[in-house]
Amino acid sequence: MQNGFRKAYIKDVDSLKLTILGAGSVRCSVPVIASLATYFGERELAIRFSDADNERLDLFDRLARVCFIAMNSTHSLLSTTDMRESLEDSDLVIVQVGSNCARKYLRASRRQGIAELDDRSMIEQAVEALTAFIPNGATVLSLVDPEILLPKSQYYRLNWPEPIPDSDRSTIPHQVLRWVRGEDGVGDLLRKYEASPIKTWLDAPESGIPVSSSPYF
Repeated sequence: MQNGFRKAYIKDVDSLKLTILGAGSVRCSVPVIASLATYFGERELAIRFSDADNERLDLFDRLARVCFIAMNSTHSLLSTTDMRESLEDSDLVIVQVGSNCARKYLRASRRQGIAELDDRSMIEQAVEALTAFIPNGATVLSLVDPEILLPKSQYYRLNWPEPIPDSDRSTIPHQVLRWVRGEDGVGDLLRKYEASPIKTWLDAPESGIPVSSSPYF
């Protein structure tokens, strides 16, 4: 993992370039990773994980590699804390920015008044800043709180995965470490997400209905 990357690191020009904004999300990253690991589409994925929290990013990068190896996945993966650069030339973008990522991103951007913001306001500010760098033509899926609207004219939203209790937020990273260290196998995790709405979106990212009128996206 690194603070930035070059285009040459993307191995196949025929791959779909998928950026995960907020890849350190405790709520989203485990189910998203398991969904990607068990996804075998017509085109390989060149996946870019990005998050402002280097420690969280590294943890979920390692989990993804364990899961990809377990499934013999041919997707490429690159992780970076440079969230703006991670969006360059992206075909698909999943936005799952949480309060931790938003806070660190806004601090790194030297935004004023962060201490006075609640979690929702921080996420809104970070998402607004980051989505400005999404390439024209990229298809965007939002996994953030449904009440937080992305500043784009058209995108898709999925009310998934389910919110997790605050009491579980501290235990999930420990479970991820057990998977990464091989103390627990990832088989049950991967089977759990063999049927995933993320896969439905990946197979037909532009066939859904815009967020403004869809009961599902």
